[in-house]
Amino acid sequence: MSPTTAPEIFKQLAEGLSRVNKSGFFHHLASTLAKLLSVDHALVARIDHRDTATPLAMWSEGTFVEATSYLLCGTPCERVKSAHACFHITSQARACFPNDARLTALSVESYLGVPMADASGRCHGILVLMHSRPLRLPRYTKEVMRIVASLAGVELSRQIIGHQADQRIASKQRALRLLSRGNDARFHAHDETSLLQSACRILVDVGGYTAAWVLHGLPGEEGVEGGLKACVDRETDVSGWLSPKQLLVEGYSRELRHQAMARRAPVVYSPRLDPDASGHDATLVALDVAVLVALPLAYRGQLLGVITLYQSDDAPMTAAEVRLLSELADDIAFGIDSLRHRQAEQRIQHAVAQVATAVSAQHGEAFLTQLTDHMANALAADVGFIATLDDQDPNVANVLSLYVNGERQPAFSYHLAGVPCQDVLTQRECIVLEGAGIRLPVESNGALSWVNAYVGRRLDDAHGRPIGIIGVMFKAPLSETKIVSAVLQIFAARAASELGRQRDEARIRQLAYCDAGTRLPNRTAFMQRLEQCVNAEAQLPFALLLLDLNHFKEINDTAGHDVGDLVLKEVAQRFRSVLPTGEFVARLGGDEFVIICQEANDEQHAQQIADTLCASLHELIMIEQHSSELSVSVGIALYPAHGQSAQALLKHADIAMYQAKRQKLSTRTFEYWMGHAVAQQLHIAKRLALAIANHSFYLHFQPQVDMRSGQLIGAEALCRWWDDELGDVSPGQFIAIAEERGMIVPLGNCVIDKACQQLAQWQRQGLQLQGPLAINIAADQFEDSDLVATLLASCRTHGVSPHALSIEITESGIMAHPDDAIAITEILKGHGMGLSIDDFGTGYSSLAYLKRFAADRIKIDISFVRDMLTSDNDRIIVATIIAMAKTLGLETIAEGIETKAQSEALLAMGCTQAQGYYYGRPLSAEQFAKHWLT
Repeated sequence: MSPTTAPEIFKQLAEGLSRVNKSGFFHHLASTLAKLLSVDHALVARIDHRDTATPLAMWSEGTFVEATSYLLCGTPCERVKSAHACFHITSQARACFPNDARLTALSVESYLGVPMADASGRCHGILVLMHSRPLRLPRYTKEVMRIVASLAGVELSRQIIGHQADQRIASKQRALRLLSRGNDARFHAHDETSLLQSACRILVDVGGYTAAWVLHGLPGEEGVEGGLKACVDRETDVSGWLSPKQLLVEGYSRELRHQAMARRAPVVYSPRLDPDASGHDATLVALDVAVLVALPLAYRGQLLGVITLYQSDDAPMTAAEVRLLSELADDIAFGIDSLRHRQAEQRIQHAVAQVATAVSAQHGEAFLTQLTDHMANALAADVGFIATLDDQDPNVANVLSLYVNGERQPAFSYHLAGVPCQDVLTQRECIVLEGAGIRLPVESNGALSWVNAYVGRRLDDAHGRPIGIIGVMFKAPLSETKIVSAVLQIFAARAASELGRQRDEARIRQLAYCDAGTRLPNRTAFMQRLEQCVNAEAQLPFALLLLDLNHFKEINDTAGHDVGDLVLKEVAQRFRSVLPTGEFVARLGGDEFVIICQEANDEQHAQQIADTLCASLHELIMIEQHSSELSVSVGIALYPAHGQSAQALLKHADIAMYQAKRQKLSTRTFEYWMGHAVAQQLHIAKRLALAIANHSFYLHFQPQVDMRSGQLIGAEALCRWWDDELGDVSPGQFIAIAEERGMIVPLGNCVIDKACQQLAQWQRQGLQLQGPLAINIAADQFEDSDLVATLLASCRTHGVSPHALSIEITESGIMAHPDDAIAITEILKGHGMGLSIDDFGTGYSSLAYLKRFAADRIKIDISFVRDMLTSDNDRIIVATIIAMAKTLGLETIAEGIETKAQSEALLAMGCTQAQGYYYGRPLSAEQFAKHWLT
């Protein structure tokens, strides 16, 4: 031992280590320690998770030597690692560890080992000094060794972390290359075989595996010889063949593929680490197979095949690598599925083309014969046929066309019992994959006994009744039936259509110009007649009347469409009965009728005919104990004053009818301003739809007060709309359009949301509305099943209590669907919302319903309040409403109060709540808060 002191040792170590690069760190450390401490041998070794020591540097008797890895078990190094501390044997080391061959080989007598740990204390290796004689070390030696081992442990930890990082980077780069190449292969593949061959090539060339292959069919169906679909073997350049070694590996991999198919997940087998009882592991190890993997190719629940691969090196198969392989297999399976779908589409397109070619041929028997030939060609079938059911005997079928091996055969009749065609009739489709020849009709005299596969489909008429059978047969067994079934369905549809055409051609001609329900001429016949009148050489004036039944939909909704059809038939009969002889009446569709009055050469005469038609519906229509009271709106257009073409005349009659409906008139003659009005209404409706989508509305608030004290008791939210193009639009205008065009529900939902939003804003500002905020609900909103959910959701969204809202619905809105209205209002009342009946006295409500309706108060309509001081009738109505409300325990509030006299009169009658200009006009939210909430 050199007499060097500890500081001198550290100094020399530091100087030496500072001059070497990182790769020579451990070699320099071993040699320096051996020299400084005068020992024969110095070892620096790394320890892995399997307790195997791998020498990083070995200095022995003045030179570096190559040392092999060894197991720690039975060595002093095991003591160092397990004790996690310095272990020192001053003499007789070989006697203490007789099974350590390394000690014997080096004639080691004394031993000193120190663990190399990282900053967290985890042992990554050992630093060992060995001497062939008893070793007497200075007292500071162990301390020096611990410090040096600590430095060495940090360096080893750094190298391990760096190596792991390099491995991760390499793994990610390899994964990216695999997936990228896999996507390229999937994109550029023209068929399934080339895609699978590319996948195998990628696994070997990019993935680094020894071999990869795919066999025809699925496990249980395949054979090795002649069954190879794709393969790549690093050990042979011959594509399409398995090498002898790979043939042996393939034989031992069948069970693995079965497992992958059953699990629909990758299966990994390492014969060196996971020996089985069959002894296959020993054979595979002898074949240099380290890891064997089976990757199922599955997509959308369908198993498309299995890729098998193996590697010869001992690198472990990590979970990340298995996931990568699984992802690559999924990409390949997706590519296979896409290719198969593309192939199916091409075959179907070919079939459609064949059908189109057949359509170009003549109809009748020749058409069906050509269709059968094209069908057999499109499906590469050996037999194609079309047969119809016998009209007299449903158990017999008559062959219309039959092709065998491309040749047309004579037609014949056959009995259905026991043949596949009988199954077609009961199951709509019958598929026999193999052995169908023994079930074919005896009438074929054995000519089709060679048939193996059969696919037949039922031919139905327009009513779904079976009228025949179409089918194909194959000499070879059939495995894939989806494409055959899909293509056959196309031909079946065309064949059934042609058979139906042949049967129904006469009836179609008869009904082409007639409305089936009313037996009146239909729209097609009417347009032809109108064109004739307009284009007549005489150019005689006439009138066109367009009639639309009012509220006819209610009959369909309440009594059913069958009764509605009978009502339309009765209406048509009444119109015909009152029209002058020779006038043309037709049904356009739905509840619209049209009349060409060639005798009506002026507006007066046309108006007389229109009045007669309206009067024909005054009497109730009785259908199956259902009574229907109908009225009609009539639009009148005169030729040539209101249009010189059929389209213009019909359009103007329609506009006039629309104006009659809007103005609640029975008849209206077209005027040119009406067209502009309709266009303006349409423009407003389009802007309104955009405003609803963007919530481009705002609210004004009108106070509701107690007339006795003048104190605020609530407010009503009133919707306002300002448009960039239209400016301020009157609520009376845009609300009416919303109701006509079915936009009132989304408009009402917008008002609900903005009302709750404003209440929440006032609350955040510390302002409190005394009493509820009233929101008007349209009748259509009560028909919306989401009304309750919309109201409560808005309250929750904005943090507003339902008690802060009051719902106002008109009397007529209640009576539209009284039972539904009662049920909805009871739910809303249960959540604490108030409820008022608006415009009371203008409708026709039932007192029985009013009693059941969960209202808090009645709102007296402005029309009664306005004239109550000058009209005895209105004053009596107001007094009656107030008295009735008191009897029912309801409050009353009068709207539209504009004078003090009206207020005093209402107080005298017992009405204490009011709303109107006398107390306050509708104000913006800011103005309302300033005047009423502060």
